[in-house]
Amino acid sequence: MKLRTRGRFNLKRLGRAFADRVRGTDFDRSVRRAVREDRREFVFCWNRGLGDVALGLVPLFARIRARCPGSRITVYTRADLAQMFGLTDADAVYSVPDAVRGMPIDPAAAAAALGHAPPLHATVFADPDPTRWLDGQREAYPPALRWNPACDALADRFVPAATAHTIVGAHVHSETAQHYGYVKDWPEASWRALLARYADGSSVQWVLFGHAATAAFRQPNVLDLRGQTDLLELLAVIRRRCRVLVAPDSGILTAAYYLDARFPLDIVSLWSDPRQGVLKQGCPSPNPGLHHTALVGAGEDVRHIAVDTVQQALDSALARAAVQTA
Repeated sequence: MKLRTRGRFNLKRLGRAFADRVRGTDFDRSVRRAVREDRREFVFCWNRGLGDVALGLVPLFARIRARCPGSRITVYTRADLAQMFGLTDADAVYSVPDAVRGMPIDPAAAAAALGHAPPLHATVFADPDPTRWLDGQREAYPPALRWNPACDALADRFVPAATAHTIVGAHVHSETAQHYGYVKDWPEASWRALLARYADGSSVQWVLFGHAATAAFRQPNVLDLRGQTDLLELLAVIRRRCRVLVAPDSGILTAAYYLDARFPLDIVSLWSDPRQGVLKQGCPSPNPGLHHTALVGAGEDVRHIAVDTVQQALDSALARAAVQTA
């Protein structure tokens, strides 16, 4: 039964893909109609992942700009995604009160709750499907997140500017891992073993990122910023202080990878499914100073990435940093 169900699903998906190629996706048809009718207002509702803002919404915004000059894009989203949308070229971003991940957002109701009227005669995408709408076209619109240099100063509150250590950021827990059907996080024991190999006698300063501090990582050269930064503060620390970032497939990885600013950064990324995230996107970073090493667990299980393997990648990144600063 499982195989037959999977077969039906594949046939349905193939048929849908063929129809999209012939007629265009719902997105393509909606944009064509808007151009034909000279309607330049577009509304997006988004209440899913942080990383998908860069991976999916930014390319869709770019396609609208290319096809409809003078367009205006309005976004309704939940509060914790608002700063990410602020890095896009959306014209207006509204945080919907009490929105939680996965809850549908009604743009008219959201606008009423916020005390304003939604754009008149707008083309509305209440439930965008960028995975389908960008199929086969991801490389045509590479993601880029705008960075305001004034935000660099946000790093000063958390990490001193002058240090004798090379700062390595570590995203030790992906807060959205529970939404996926596979393991996204490297085991805590593996993180502890890796950090211990660069203890206080080394030249490495660790900075931990994440939604909240769960288990403590007590080590003299570990600065735990989990739960203490918003997105802009976190990205400022990565941009201005970190020379290396070690992270699983996550919104933090995606935001750092697609930040449109020039700065030296080595990213060592840890994966179960290489058909997701920046690996699926297949687009280079807009940052010419970024070097990316992707590590995929055996059997597509991130838990199978050995500590030795991550250490080797990290040592290579540290060696590149030493050459560049010499």
